Amino acid sequence: MSTTLQNLIDACEADLDDSGNAIWSAADIEQWCRDAIADYSLHFHIGEAASIACSDDTRSYDLPARFLDVATVEYPAGEDPPQFLDRRPQNHPDFWREDGYFDIQYHNSDTTDDQLLISTKPSTGESITVNWIGMYDNTIATGAAITIPAEHHAILRNYVVWRAILQLKSAEEASPTSNSSLLMSQLAINVDRARRAYTDILAKALYATSHSSVVSWQDQDQASSRIY
Repeated sequence: MSTTLQNLIDACEADLDDSGNAIWSAADIEQWCRDAIADYSLHFHIGEAASIACSDDTRSYDLPARFLDVATVEYPAGEDPPQFLDRRPQNHPDFWREDGYFDIQYHNSDTTDDQLLISTKPSTGESITVNWIGMYDNTIATGAAITIPAEHHAILRNYVVWRAILQLKSAEEASPTSNSSLLMSQLAINVDRARRAYTDILAKALYATSHSSVVSWQDQDQASSRIY
């Protein structure tokens, strides 16, 4: 059974012992879940495939917004055996004069997509298959499935718990209560504990991945003790 973003939100609220949103708003929890996916994507990437329809003599094509790097470029797509382009810098003196090459034009911009460049002049009706590596999508609907591996969902939940406690600390700093000194001290300890829990589980996942190990991640029982 797949896990939706809403399932993750519900799990985080249970971790915080706040399923009724008496302390943290539903909107904040949802945003932190999305932030958790974005932060996770800085360390782990997803592999996807995109099919690009060619146009006559057009040798530049937009890549997906979450694109980070390319694995393979198949052109023309559908050949048996597959025909893959070799990567060559676009400023190579022969890039635009010889067929069979590709390069990536990175724009590093929220408003301009990165682009795939191919040295061959294609024809309408042909297509390019790009196997690419990118960020996980944190803009999905709450009812959509999370594509991050289930064994790493505990990483996301630990991130949300950390952000939730940090919000309590920030709120207390902005509007101190009568026993603020004692409360601030406890909140500072809790924030540090939650941050370390997050960075520790993230580090273990990165280590396991780099060593090709299979690790079973168990959700931490964070709901067993209140944190505020």
